[in-house]
Amino acid sequence: MTEKSYQLDFERSLSTLEDIQMLSEFSVSPLVSHAYFYLSEMKRKADAQAGGEISKFDQVGVVLDEKLASIIDGFFGNKAKFKDYTYQKQTNKIDLKKWNLVLETIPEILSVVTLFNYHGQVDVRFDEGRFMITGLILEDGNLERSRKLIYVLTRKLLRAKVLLTFNLEQTAKTGLFKLVLKADLSHDDSLVYRVHFKVDKDQHYMVGFSNIFCQYRAQMADVRQVGEHTIIEINSDLSMKHYMGIPELTRIESANKEILHFPFLFRPVSIILPVKGNLVTQAFSHSLDDEKTRKQDVSKHFRTIDFFSLFNL
Repeated sequence: MTEKSYQLDFERSLSTLEDIQMLSEFSVSPLVSHAYFYLSEMKRKADAQAGGEISKFDQVGVVLDEKLASIIDGFFGNKAKFKDYTYQKQTNKIDLKKWNLVLETIPEILSVVTLFNYHGQVDVRFDEGRFMITGLILEDGNLERSRKLIYVLTRKLLRAKVLLTFNLEQTAKTGLFKLVLKADLSHDDSLVYRVHFKVDKDQHYMVGFSNIFCQYRAQMADVRQVGEHTIIEINSDLSMKHYMGIPELTRIESANKEILHFPFLFRPVSIILPVKGNLVTQAFSHSLDDEKTRKQDVSKHFRTIDFFSLFNL
């Protein structure tokens, strides 16, 4: 199969998924998102095999894998801090660029872990898209005291296009919580979460956000349950409004808009887009809004927005 033929099949598959998403209820969106992800994985593997990258860097990957395992063991093997830990990994699909990102950002990720008083065993999982660190913590007020430092570390990771989020659940034991820290490294410069903004009949914009957005779609009702938190609404004319709670929307408006929720450690953030987007294979850093395009067609442009700068944290 040539690169041209599977690229065409891939784009047709994405187009079909886009049609399904537009015609379906929200309950189908998670399944559509999974289909987007698996198709993207197929494309990534086909590209890698076509370029011979997988076999070429096998031995380098082994060395980097061992280096990361050594870092994890040196950190979580500290008996004064952690009783025990497990480490599960899937690293055979990681390319050199992603390995570089992992090794650059692991110090900041582990710095956040040190802020909590863990009780019992900690489970560490790592694959090509995310670090997940799960364990029980004793709530001793350190979360509130550490919010400023967590804010600084989160911003540093965002500049590297890594999202650090969390989930905190109270257990049956008073003062004991289950904490899941997730460092999402799934941003891919070869993919774009594209949203079609229609300012008016003569002015359209194709705006490209990070592909990472697909993993954070949420239902309006669930986001309302979060309570008061930062809301960023992007309007059709690309203007933005900030709220401290979900604005009042009609049922039709709610059905048409895309809600994205990011549970940051120091302050949750939700983004409301005017329409639902779809994943496409376009370079994230690429923009057609250049001199050549302006001469050809001033009514349609393609722009990319760095997802971390959008938060304006």
